[in-house]
Amino acid sequence: MSERRKHTTTEISTGRRQALAGVIGLAAGLSTMSGAASAAPDGSSKGRAATAPLRRIDVHAHYIPDQYRNALEAAGQGKPSGMPAIPPWSVERHLGMMDQVDIATAMLSISAPGLHFGDDAAARRLARYCNEEGAKAVQAYPARFGLFAALPLPDVDGSLAELRYAFDTLRADGVVMESNYHSIYLGDARLDPIFAELNRRKATVFIHPTDPYCPCCQGQAQTPGQPPLPPLGYPYPMIEFIFETTRAVFNLILTGTLEKYPDIRIIVPHAGAAVPVLAARVGAINGLLKLGRNKTSVDAAIRKLYYDLAGAPEPVALSALLQVADPARVLYGSDYPFTPAPIAADLAGILDRSPRLTPAMRQAFMRDNALPLFPRLATS
Repeated sequence: MSERRKHTTTEISTGRRQALAGVIGLAAGLSTMSGAASAAPDGSSKGRAATAPLRRIDVHAHYIPDQYRNALEAAGQGKPSGMPAIPPWSVERHLGMMDQVDIATAMLSISAPGLHFGDDAAARRLARYCNEEGAKAVQAYPARFGLFAALPLPDVDGSLAELRYAFDTLRADGVVMESNYHSIYLGDARLDPIFAELNRRKATVFIHPTDPYCPCCQGQAQTPGQPPLPPLGYPYPMIEFIFETTRAVFNLILTGTLEKYPDIRIIVPHAGAAVPVLAARVGAINGLLKLGRNKTSVDAAIRKLYYDLAGAPEPVALSALLQVADPARVLYGSDYPFTPAPIAADLAGILDRSPRLTPAMRQAFMRDNALPLFPRLATS
């Protein structure tokens, strides 16, 4: 075997082992995170050199304020999306992780399964609480945190009111939208009033996958009144989240929603999920059967989207993404705290050492590409 081939084989094997370690760490790390990075009261990491620069802008970072944790548990979501537990979170813990991973700013968002558990009024109250708690973190550390506001969808009227409050009063940096809301997927015409307002504001939207709604993806109920187990017994983030994101993105494209609301900047998580792999297939079949209402090509729509690198994209997913995405629209994401701090640090290091990224690409992906989306950070 040639030296080059041996190097490539070793590199791919190492990447797969690191990715596997990341997946295992998502579960195992939940029980050990209390001993991970800690932060001093001023937000600096203990043991970190005070002069070390902070560089990354993390567009895929979650927060779990206390009343939201309580609401998850009350709704039978103490093991959200089939994961072992709700991970611990606090502002101080998050700042410690950021210093460890060289993150300058984290854009906070609510993760799956969202915050609507069947009661519109309760969802409105929970959205307001979560958004105000996120805004408190931003007010306390404006250079370290940003906020993607949560909406109480599928309650459209309540979401429009919360959207206005989030932008006009809390000064949110954007909104987070789940891939579906009780079977209403992004791109559904019932969400058009929300997209119209977001378009008017030229807003940034971060898409996050949630539990799939399609019947084939629903498992068997574990106990009466509790959410069903995921299909095959695997947690949704392991497999189904990738397809959830993919469904939502292609529905946004094929329904013509992206063309109808062209001023919304949309961030797709997890290196585009399965979108890069399926792009040519979807485009070819759509062109043949004329199934979509989109006028521009699937390829053109995909290049207009932004993508974060949360998860374990190196080497396979990163290579696929770079074949279809605009390199100026690739961003960094950690997925903390659902990805524990030590694993987030390992995955960031893998990206930093990736032979697929030139120094200029690495700087762009880790920070510079995010600045046009969040111009206030350029002067922070």
